[in-house]
Amino acid sequence: MFQMSEPARRLLLACGCLAATNVVAEDERGLAQVVVTATRTEQSIREVPAAVSVIDRERIEASGATTVDQVLQGVPGVYAARMDASSPNRIAQTYTRGLPGNSRTLVLLDGIPMNVLYDGQVDWSQLSTQDVERVEVVRGASSGLYGANAMGGVINVLSRAPEPGTKTRLGAEYGSLNSKRLLVSHSQRFGATSVRVSASHFTSDGYDMWRPDTTIPAANRDKIGTLKDNAAIKLLHEIDSRSFIEAGVSYLKDEATGFYRPGAPGYQPSKREQYVPTVRYVRDDESSNTSVALYGRFGKQWADTLNPVTYRTISEKGLYEDRSLGFNAQHSHALGSIHRVTLGLDFLDGDVDNHFSYPGSSRLRDTRGDLRRYGVFIQDEMALTARWKLNLAGRYDHWTTGGNQVDSGVGQPSTSYRERSAGDFSPKLATLFKVNDAFNLRASAGRAFNLPDMFNLYANTRRGTTTYWANPDLDPETVKAYDLGADYYFGRRGYVKATLYYNDAKDFIYSVRRDATNVDKINVGAVTTRGLELEAAYRPSEALALSASFTYNRSRIEENASNPALEGKSLTSVPRRQGQVRADYRWPGGATLSAAVNRVGKRYADDINSKSYKAYTTLDLSASYPLGKTFSARLNVVNVGDKVYDGIGYLAPGRTVTAGLYANF
Repeated sequence: MFQMSEPARRLLLACGCLAATNVVAEDERGLAQVVVTATRTEQSIREVPAAVSVIDRERIEASGATTVDQVLQGVPGVYAARMDASSPNRIAQTYTRGLPGNSRTLVLLDGIPMNVLYDGQVDWSQLSTQDVERVEVVRGASSGLYGANAMGGVINVLSRAPEPGTKTRLGAEYGSLNSKRLLVSHSQRFGATSVRVSASHFTSDGYDMWRPDTTIPAANRDKIGTLKDNAAIKLLHEIDSRSFIEAGVSYLKDEATGFYRPGAPGYQPSKREQYVPTVRYVRDDESSNTSVALYGRFGKQWADTLNPVTYRTISEKGLYEDRSLGFNAQHSHALGSIHRVTLGLDFLDGDVDNHFSYPGSSRLRDTRGDLRRYGVFIQDEMALTARWKLNLAGRYDHWTTGGNQVDSGVGQPSTSYRERSAGDFSPKLATLFKVNDAFNLRASAGRAFNLPDMFNLYANTRRGTTTYWANPDLDPETVKAYDLGADYYFGRRGYVKATLYYNDAKDFIYSVRRDATNVDKINVGAVTTRGLELEAAYRPSEALALSASFTYNRSRIEENASNPALEGKSLTSVPRRQGQVRADYRWPGGATLSAAVNRVGKRYADDINSKSYKAYTTLDLSASYPLGKTFSARLNVVNVGDKVYDGIGYLAPGRTVTAGLYANF
C-alpha cells in the first residue's frame, strides 16, 4: 500500500488535509495538537501566544450536530445562536468576544474566506459535518494576518482528507420535527493520488419559531423548516515527498420552508445555492514552507416577500447573486534558530447583483455593489529564549468599492453611488512566556477592521412592515484589542486557561430604529467589549474526559453623537454570561456516552435595552454503540428538559431526539 512520506504527512495535517486524530493518538491526550490558524504556520497549541480552541473529529461526532456552527457551543468567547438543525442558515448567528454580527468574525473553510460579501453571513452548511475534520477558533483581533472581518477572531473549518486504502461510510438519521438525514462518503487512494467524495440530504418540517410578541398575526404564522443538500469532492496528488496539489469543490443548497400562512403559489421564503471551488499547491522544505491557493465562491439566493396584510400574494420577488474570486499565497522561512518569517499576499474580487420584480407591475429594481481588495502581510515569530516567544505581524489592506441602484418605478430614485477607495494597516504584537513546563503567560495587542458590507452600503430592504435603510457613506469599523492570558497544564491529563480581553471599537456599524417602521444604519462613535474567558479540560482516566468553559462579557456603546441616549447601553443579542460543563465517557468496547449542560444569559433585544431575551439552561445527551465491526448506532437528545427559550428573534423548539444508524466499509 502507498505510504505517505513523513514531511508530506505533517504538511497535509497543517493544511487541514489529513486527519488530526493521527496527532491526537500520538499524544494520547490531544494536549499537543498542531494548529495552523493562529499564526498561519504549523505550531503546537501549547506554543501559540493566542487564545485558541480546537474541536476535533471525536467531539464533532459526539455532538450529533448537522451544521458546523452547532459544534461551537461550549467554546469560550463564542456565542452560536442557532436553535436547532431545522433553522435555516440565514437566521443563524455566531459572535465572538461580544461583537454582534456575523461579519465581525472571519470564517474560513480550509483557509478560504466564507463571509458572504452581501451581508457578512456565513453558510455554515457549506460542508456537512461528516466532511469536517476539525475546527480551530482563534479569539482576538486577527486583521494583522487575515485582513477584513477578523475583528473578534477567526474560525477555520478544516475539511476531511482522503483516507488510506478504500473506505465507504453510509448513514441514516431520523428525529423530532420529522427530521431526516442521509449521508454517504467514499475515500480511495490510487498510488500518489487520492480522492474523497461525499453527499448528504437533510429535511425537517421545522416548528413554530415565532415569538409571542411578533407583529405577524397568529393566523398567518407557519412552521419554519428547512431542506439542505450537500456534495463535495476533493482530489489530492502528492507530487513528491515535499509537495502536493489539491483541488476540490463543494456544493450547498439551503432552502427554508413555511414561514407564513396561507402563502401564495410559487412563494419562496428563502433558497440559497452556492459552489466553492478551490485549487491549492503546497511545498514543505527543511526550513521553509510555500502555499498558493486559488478559489471562487458563487452563490444565488431566491427570497420572496408576501403582502403583509393578506399573506396571500407575493408583493416582491428577489434574486440575490454574489460572486467572489480570490487568490492567496504565502512563504514562510526559518532564519536560524530565532526567527521564522512569513510573507503573504491576498487578493479578492467580488460583486453582488440583486434583482427585484413586483408581480402585477412592470416595476423592476436592481441593486449592484462591487468590492476589490488586496492585502500584503509579514510576520516574524521569534524564539528570543528557550522560554520566551515574541510574534510581530503587520498587514496592509487596500480596497475599492462602489454600487448603484436602478428602479423603474414611478417616483423611485435611481442612484449611482460614488466609488470609494481606502487602505488600512493592522499591526499585532503577541508574546508567550513559559514560566515552567506547565505554566504559560501570554499577552497580545493588535488592531483590526471590518468593511461595511453591500447590504449596509447599498441595499434598502423591507421586512414585514419595517424598512431598513442602507447608508453608502458608512465608514469601516476599527478596533484596538488587548488580551492577557495564562495556561496551566496538568501534565498530559488536562489544562486550565484564563484570558482577560478588552476591545475598543470605533465607527461601529449599528442598526438604530428611527421610528416604528424605519431602521437606519449608522456609525456609532465608540463601542467597548471586555470580558473573561475560562476553559478547562481534564482526563481522570482513559475512559472519562471532563471539560468546562465560562465567558463573562460586557458590550456597551460608549459614544454616539447622533443619539446620546444610547450611550451606556448594552449591545443587542450578546449574553453577559454563558458557559458549558461537559463529560464524555468511552467504554472499552467502543460505546460512548456524553452529557453537556449549557447556560446562556440574558441578551438585550433592542438598542435602548427596553426588551430582552431571558436566560436559559439546557441539558444535552448523546450515546453511541458499536454493532459489530461494520455498524454503529447513535442517539442524541437535545434540550432534555424541554425548555422553550428565546434565540435571537425566534423561539427554540423544546426537546428534540435523533437516532442514527451508520455503516463503515
